[in-house]
Amino acid sequence: MADHGTTDGTGADRGEEALYRARATSAGLAFVGEAAAAGLAASRNAALDDPAQIAAAIRTGRLAFVDRPEGRLLFIAPTEEETAAFRRQHGGPPGFTARLRVTTPRAIRGMLLAVAASRLAEDATGRLAATTPDLSARLRVTPRQTAPLVATVLLLLGAGLVAPMATLAALNLLAGLLFLAVALLRLGAAELLLARRRAPPSPRAPDETLPAYSILVPLLDEAAMVPALVAALDRLDWPHDKLDVKFLVEAHDVATRRALEGAAGAAHYEILVVPPVGPRTKPKALSFALPLCRGAFVAVYDAEDRPDPAQLRAAAKAFAAGGRRLGCVQAPLVAVPRRGGWVEQLFALEYATLFDGLLPALARLGMPLPLGGTSNHFRTGVLDEIGGWDPFNMTEDADLGIRLARLGYRSETIAPPTIEETPPTAAVWLKQRTRWFKGWVQTFFVHTRRPLRLFAELGPVGSFGFTLTVAGMIVSAAIHPLWLGTVAVAVVAPALLAGDGGLLGRGLLAFNLGNLALGYAAYVRLGLVALAARRRRPALATLALVPVYWLMMSAAVYRAFWQFLASPHRWEKTPHGAKALTPRVVYPS
Repeated sequence: MADHGTTDGTGADRGEEALYRARATSAGLAFVGEAAAAGLAASRNAALDDPAQIAAAIRTGRLAFVDRPEGRLLFIAPTEEETAAFRRQHGGPPGFTARLRVTTPRAIRGMLLAVAASRLAEDATGRLAATTPDLSARLRVTPRQTAPLVATVLLLLGAGLVAPMATLAALNLLAGLLFLAVALLRLGAAELLLARRRAPPSPRAPDETLPAYSILVPLLDEAAMVPALVAALDRLDWPHDKLDVKFLVEAHDVATRRALEGAAGAAHYEILVVPPVGPRTKPKALSFALPLCRGAFVAVYDAEDRPDPAQLRAAAKAFAAGGRRLGCVQAPLVAVPRRGGWVEQLFALEYATLFDGLLPALARLGMPLPLGGTSNHFRTGVLDEIGGWDPFNMTEDADLGIRLARLGYRSETIAPPTIEETPPTAAVWLKQRTRWFKGWVQTFFVHTRRPLRLFAELGPVGSFGFTLTVAGMIVSAAIHPLWLGTVAVAVVAPALLAGDGGLLGRGLLAFNLGNLALGYAAYVRLGLVALAARRRRPALATLALVPVYWLMMSAAVYRAFWQFLASPHRWEKTPHGAKALTPRVVYPS
């Protein structure tokens, strides 16, 4: 890794300041350090009204005009060639030279952001809704969807009044078939995982051949997480002079900003303050930062993430091998319990089923991937082309995976994992899961606004995958209490299964009971295979609580339905602890 100098108490990178100070001296120009430049804002001009031009100027970080009492000054960050040209010309005309100041690219980016941040935030909030409103969750449902929804509800109510048992049976059968398909997908994913073999190691790419890589880290009230987070990012195996790491901090979060100023002062680190514009959500912050990314690829990490140091190289290798239609690669998330409670252990089991089991299977089958909210890596140009993240979607990751597929891009998975915390309590878990379910409901309504177009863009296999991974998970959680009630009926009144409940009633009970048993078995089977691949094993007592965990999911999905109606864009943030996560995690073999 390249050494970029030490950091002083203000967080300013001495290596970069020393470089540009030396260039200023060599060219005979005045130098202004970052501390002195911190309070300066670029002069307003017509270019600063165009978000694309603003973003381009900030990415470049080369020059900014600043109005001062002594007149308009031009701040520049000259290259070595430009410095030599100034030296040969002895600085140029005296009047022009007197108005020049040399500073660092980071200082220039700060000057431009000081005057343009709100404009960029407004653009981030409205960009997707303005360009492709059908793909934005800004509206719960569109007028085009309202009439069919109302008609469907009225039709079901009427059918329920006329033929309640037949209506219940039809709905039960539809939900049951979807539930069954999800269970069979899990069983298939377990078999694919058992058959998978780790690819042999490939030659290490020389550092000089690697492109610039951007990393976005949205933070909110997480000052305590900063030291361990920065240490984890420092361990990433990528040349630091080709890294562009942006910490995204909300305007009111002074504590986190100060913690970053003290810990993240190297040249490849940058703190972006997200203006209080639009919904205060993680995807809004990511969309605000996307136009400012300087890398060919961009990755997202959360405050509690501890990514494998090899993850960036694995992603770059996958992009090189996958062709231009590979838009995203997802790294597996390995959940590590902080306290070891049963909720944490079952959350870790669930993460294993999803990231080590289901997502690789979906990628292999050519289905859309409902991405995780972190450790996904994108081609920056592709992400910009499809509109970036939806600021109004609570599961911007799953939505983005579907949108990539609809627009002709593939998503794949890679092996190097990211270690994550588990929610420490049931209350924290419930809020997090409510947000996820609400986002899946949003994603379902967004992508079914034009069903025929969705089918045409995804094709039969992709549309089936979308139905399973979005609608299937929602319906499975919603129907679970009814089917668990089937077990209670079978225990309390077994005569219903023996013949006293009528043919239809007996058939429903038997179907539900068998479906539920298969669902549990498939879920546990995939979880055990996924955990065993990483040489982990849950306690049998924990597995016995899977039905309770699924009931918690049902509570979360009904809570999500209510929030979807009452507060669709409310973001219930998951709090993170300060404990460092450094367990040994093995690769699937």
